[in-house]
Amino acid sequence: MYQTSENYKQNIYADPTRHLLNIYIEGNLVNLDHIFDFKVSHRLLSDEEFSLGSVTAKSIEMKIHKNSLPDCYQNFYVETGIEEEKIPIGYFTLEKIEKNDDDTITIKAIDHMIKFEFHYDGSHLNYPATMIQVLKDICLQAGVELGSTSFLNNDKQVAVYDNTLSAREYVSYIAEQAGGFALLGRDGKLYIKTIGENITELNIELLQDYTWGEEFKVSRVAYEDGIQDFKFGKEENSTIWINSDNMYIVDANQIENIYNQWKDFECYSFEGKTIIDPALDIGDILIIDHKRVIYQGDMEYMGKFKVSLSSKIQAKQKAETTRKMISDKTKIRRVQSQIDQAEGTITQLVEERNEQDKKIAKVEQDLDRIKQTVESGYDFKRKIEGVTEIYIENAIEGEVLNLTIEGNKIYESNLFPEEDLYPQMELQPNQEVN
Repeated sequence: MYQTSENYKQNIYADPTRHLLNIYIEGNLVNLDHIFDFKVSHRLLSDEEFSLGSVTAKSIEMKIHKNSLPDCYQNFYVETGIEEEKIPIGYFTLEKIEKNDDDTITIKAIDHMIKFEFHYDGSHLNYPATMIQVLKDICLQAGVELGSTSFLNNDKQVAVYDNTLSAREYVSYIAEQAGGFALLGRDGKLYIKTIGENITELNIELLQDYTWGEEFKVSRVAYEDGIQDFKFGKEENSTIWINSDNMYIVDANQIENIYNQWKDFECYSFEGKTIIDPALDIGDILIIDHKRVIYQGDMEYMGKFKVSLSSKIQAKQKAETTRKMISDKTKIRRVQSQIDQAEGTITQLVEERNEQDKKIAKVEQDLDRIKQTVESGYDFKRKIEGVTEIYIENAIEGEVLNLTIEGNKIYESNLFPEEDLYPQMELQPNQEVN
C-alpha cells in the first residue's frame, strides 16, 4: 500500500471527494475531458490457485480522443489521489492501439515488467553468489532499478545459471524461494513482496453484489524434485507447493523459512464491487466483516475508482511436474552446479547441443586446484535417402565404442572411416559394434 497522510485516509472514501486522474503521455498532461475510459488491471493469482513466485505485470487500458495524442505515444505515467495529495499509479509502455469510429483511440499499455523478457546470462558472476547478488545483476541487465534490498533467503548461496531462461523466470524463482512475489512498483523499481505486508479495513457498507467463498488456510509447505523432498507442517489444511523446477531451492532450510513465514496464514475467497482507495496494492489484505481477503482485481475510473474484487483462492494441487523420478530439466541443472559447502568444492557443467551433436565441458574447483574435462558426443539420427556413401566428419581421434547404422537396404560395400577414426574392427552396414 502506498503510504498516505491521515488527511488522505479520511477523505478518500468521502462522498464529495473526486479522485484525481492525471495521465501523462511522453511527459504531456492529457486533458481530462478527452479521457473517456480508464481501467487498471493487476492480478496476483491469475489461475485462482494459491502459489508463490508471481511476476504478473500491471496494465492499463484507456480511451482517449485522438486530438489529445502527440505524434509519438510510447511512454505513459499515471497518477491519482485527491487535490491535496497526489499518488502515483505507475509507469507504462505501449502494448497495443485500436482506432475507433468516434475519433477516439483505445490504448493498452503495460508496466516495465516487460523489460525482463530476455534470456539472462549469469555466467560472468563469481559463484557461489547470493540471491541478492543475482537479482541485482538481473535488474542491471534489464535496466530496472531494484527496490528490495532485503528479503527472505536473500543470502542463500547458489552456483547455477541457465541462459535458456528469461530474466522474468529467474525473478519468479527468486521471489518464490523468498516466500513472495515480484512486482514493478509505482516508482518503476522491482520489488520482492509478501502477501499481507499491509492490512487495511474496508467498510462492508461500501460493497455491492458481493459473494463469499471458502476459507483458505496454510498448514504445510512442501517441495519435491525427484531427489530432494522437503516438507514442513501438517496436511490438516492447505499445502503451498514450491515449483519442482525452481533451480534455486538448494536445501531444506529455505523451505522451513518459507513455512515459518506462511504457517497459519488464512484468508477467504471473495468477489464483489466497491469504491476503493487507489493507494492499495495487490497482495494487501482487506479486512471485510472481520474476514481477511487478498486484494486484487480490475479498477475503473468513474470520478472515483471502483474495483471489481476477484479473489478466488483455492489450494494448488501437487504439481504434475513434481515427479517421483527426477525430471531431465532438474537433472541437468543439478549436474550443472553442485556445491559441496562442507568440502569447499564446486562442480559446474555446461552443455551445448544442436540437432546432431553435443559438447559438454565440466569444471571441478576446490581451494587448491581446478580440473576441467571436455567431452564431445555425436548422435546422427537423420533420415537419408538416395545416397551410396555416408561420411562422418569432425570425428575425434580414438576408438569407436558403439556404431550402429540402420537402413532398408543391405550394401555389399564396406565402411571406410577417415584416417583420424580408428574402429576396433572392420564395420559392415546394419552391424552393431560394441
